[in-house]
Amino acid sequence: MRKKRTTRPMVRGLRLGAAALVAVLGGWLLWLVGDPGAAFDQLREWAGSAQVSLALLSAELGLEEHPDGLSGWDRLVLAQSSLLAGVLPTAEPVPSSPPPEESRDLAELDPAGEDEETDSPVPSTTAPEGIIPKTMVPGTSAKYITAGNVSVYNHTDYTVDIPALIENAPQLSVAGEGPKVLIYHSHATESYTMDGTDIYEPSGDHRTLDTNYNMVRVGEEMKAVFEAAGIGVVHDTTLYDYPSYNDAYKRSLEGIAANLEKYPSIVLALDVHRDALVANDGTIYKVVAGTVDDCAQVMMVMGTDANGQVHPNWRVNLALALGIQSALANKWSTLARPLVLRPTRFNQHLSTGTILVEVGTHGNTLQEAITAARLYARTVVELMEQ
Repeated sequence: MRKKRTTRPMVRGLRLGAAALVAVLGGWLLWLVGDPGAAFDQLREWAGSAQVSLALLSAELGLEEHPDGLSGWDRLVLAQSSLLAGVLPTAEPVPSSPPPEESRDLAELDPAGEDEETDSPVPSTTAPEGIIPKTMVPGTSAKYITAGNVSVYNHTDYTVDIPALIENAPQLSVAGEGPKVLIYHSHATESYTMDGTDIYEPSGDHRTLDTNYNMVRVGEEMKAVFEAAGIGVVHDTTLYDYPSYNDAYKRSLEGIAANLEKYPSIVLALDVHRDALVANDGTIYKVVAGTVDDCAQVMMVMGTDANGQVHPNWRVNLALALGIQSALANKWSTLARPLVLRPTRFNQHLSTGTILVEVGTHGNTLQEAITAARLYARTVVELMEQ
């Protein structure tokens, strides 16, 4: 073993200092615990600790500096002594390379010889930030006509007597055989902001041919509500706005006429769309029903003959829509936006029970629109059952 004679006086001083320290600690422990046996056991534990032993060994033997006080060579030398090896600190295990993947016995596999298939993760996304939620209520413009909880945004010069119209609203009878409701979509490819697992292949700006995510899906949800109440529904899923958006209403006109002729029992025809709200600065808005969680607003758009088109019974259609508007306001408060009255007839001249309803906007999610569509249909069902 290596010796450094010049350090002998220092080593003796260190040993004396350590002995004095042990004595002082012993006295202090004895005073602290009042138990000589316990004090002696604690002192012996400290004195026999690896740190104290290694310090004394390093000083006595003149070992070189090392993070734990010992070099690899010193460890090897001390390990040859059964007495001194007991104070060596346990070395941290060195991580080995990861073990190879265990082989799997063929018996663990299914009878087909393949592992059980797991469902692939369903793609999902999150609606982009920056879409502003807004609950649409009557404004202060002179175009708004309000009576009680019903409001009309009038784009015509016609006078609208809301109470009188509601009082004379036609009843939607469910008596007799045959379907009572027609649902169709002049703009079927309109879609919503993608969110969650509602992801689709766009065919344009917020449009898709995938009927699981466009207005056809919303119509299916409404159809389910009517049918659950025992009311027959014809759902026309034709994409009247594809491949050309222009003249979509002309094409849907032919479809409505054909269905009304085929099913004379129909008393209500709903042209289901969604709206679009974009500010001049490009900000997108979605409409939300403040009284229902995760729910869009709905808006009925009614036509007139103000632009010279033939539509003799537009007031009857308007009265029906106002009756529904009043029922919605009584049940769901802000579920419905103010009804909009416009000069164009929107094919509503074909029947006295034809309504255009916008479910949400392109800023809404599909699930918000579905919630609103179901509540709208449920309200109409209750009116029909009366």
